[in-house]
Amino acid sequence: LPIFDVDEVTPSTQASALISPRKNKGRKAFKTVPDEFFGVYCLISRSQLKHYKNRCYIGYTVDPNRRIQQHNAGREKGGAKKTDNRGPWDMVCIIHGFPNSIAALRFEWAWQNPEKSRVIRDLSLKKARKETPFAYRLRIACHLMNCRPWNQFALTFRWLLPMEELPFPENILPPKHTLLKYGLIEKSTTEISCEYSDYIEKGECRLCDEEIVKLSHLVRCTSCAAHFHAGCLAINGLAGQRNLLYPVLGDCPRCSQSYIWGDVIRDQRMILRVSEAQTNTALKEMVPRTHSS
Repeated sequence: LPIFDVDEVTPSTQASALISPRKNKGRKAFKTVPDEFFGVYCLISRSQLKHYKNRCYIGYTVDPNRRIQQHNAGREKGGAKKTDNRGPWDMVCIIHGFPNSIAALRFEWAWQNPEKSRVIRDLSLKKARKETPFAYRLRIACHLMNCRPWNQFALTFRWLLPMEELPFPENILPPKHTLLKYGLIEKSTTEISCEYSDYIEKGECRLCDEEIVKLSHLVRCTSCAAHFHAGCLAINGLAGQRNLLYPVLGDCPRCSQSYIWGDVIRDQRMILRVSEAQTNTALKEMVPRTHSS
């Protein structure tokens, strides 16, 4: 089964805000950069018209709250042609954690077009006679999450409306490293401190003991924050596997805690975004501290 994690559950039939606001009362104000978010969602129509009721729509977004408002406001307000005048719509679930927009958009297209996608078209997935449109779409999503390249990503399957949850098909569960969450998406940002005490040097790789010269070469353990060359940690995590360029899961050679490679890369991208936005040039090649460093 996927890794199970429960967030705050939204009791309403459609959340007024799908992204929970972040509260930072009493904290010193720092410049921030928004954390990356790439999601592919499924809508269900609540139209009273029989022809449209319970139809599904698959889409991509970086802002679920804005996107559901656009769909329900109509095409003139940014909604899609296929959702215009066919709602109201509920955003029932979303798959997020894609490393970039391209990976998410390819997943969106394959979810929309399973009969054309070279990844799963040979499965000839068809809607069963008594299967609801949403159950069919959920089954397609499970197949896609088990296919490369998406089965190598640190994805999260989130039920935005937990009361709409359906069991995953027993014969095609999401990968074991997939997180399963419920409720609102926490809107998160990363602070860009200008204090030297909030940063540390790149230092040496804990595997090869060589200096990490460039910030873009650095990755760190998501548990103990030990620094490594990205290439060194990838080779260590592969443990001799020759059919992959990087591991899906691995164990930190310093603290022995397990990590998901997608989470390691997401942290690396955050470090680089902080560096890019940093106005103090002396801190640009330094690493933001974590609670473990």
